Amino acid sequence: MSITRVCQSSSEEEGTLYKQVKLELQHPGCWTLAATEAHPGTHIIEKSLYPTKEEIKGDFILVSEGDATIDAFIETIATHSVVNNIAVLKRSFDRARVVVTYQRDSSIVPQIVNSEFMPIEPVHITGGQEYWTVLVRSDILSCVLNQMADEFDVEVEAIHEVDPKDEVEFADNVDKMYSGLSTRQRESLFEAQAKGYYQWPRDVSATQIAESLGVTGPTLLEHLRVGEQKILNTILDEMKQRYTRH
Repeated sequence: MSITRVCQSSSEEEGTLYKQVKLELQHPGCWTLAATEAHPGTHIIEKSLYPTKEEIKGDFILVSEGDATIDAFIETIATHSVVNNIAVLKRSFDRARVVVTYQRDSSIVPQIVNSEFMPIEPVHITGGQEYWTVLVRSDILSCVLNQMADEFDVEVEAIHEVDPKDEVEFADNVDKMYSGLSTRQRESLFEAQAKGYYQWPRDVSATQIAESLGVTGPTLLEHLRVGEQKILNTILDEMKQRYTRH
C-alpha cells in the first residue's frame, strides 16, 4: 500500500492546516493485539520503535490489571509466531519494561509512516485494539482515511482542528503539571515534600512550613490544596484516557 502516491494534492505551503485524529486500529498478525486480547485487563504502551529492513525492535511498557500475571503476559508475547526475541529490562508485580524484536511485515508502522499520518502520542494497545493519535494534513485527510480503511479495520474516534493559536503542547505530563502550577504553589509543594509533610505520620506541621516560607497558615494550605488538585487532575485524566477504554 502506498497512500502517499494516491492522496496527492497541491504542494504544501506555509500555513498548511493539520488535524489531530484519534484512531482505533486492528490488523492481522500483530502480536500486541493477540496478547492483549488473550489476556483481558492487560495493556501495552509503545515507547519507541527502531525498524530495520527485516525486523522492528521496540521498547514497550506492559501492564496487567486482570487475572493474568505479568509473567504469563510476557510468555504469551514471547511465543507469538512473529516475535523473534523479548528481553525484560525491568519487572514488578503488575508491569514490566521490555524490548521486543519482531518481524517487520507483521507491523502496521511502515504503512502508518507512509500514509501521511504522523503519530504524536505513544500507541496504546488493550483488548485487542490499537489506539493511535496522529496528525494529518486537512486537505488529504478523507483520502488517507479511505485508503487506510481499504487495508485495515479502522475506526475514527475523534477529529480535532489544530489551531496555530493554541498553546504549545507540553513535552510530557510532568512538564504539563509543572507549568500549570504558580510559583507559590510549586514553592509550597516542594517545601512540604522536602520537610516530610507528606509522610505519615507527618514530620512537620503546615504552620511550621508556612513560617519557613514567610506566609500565613491559611495561605500555605490554599497553595497546597490548589497545587495538589492540579496535579491529581492531570494524573487521573491520563489514567482514565489510557486504562479505561474497555
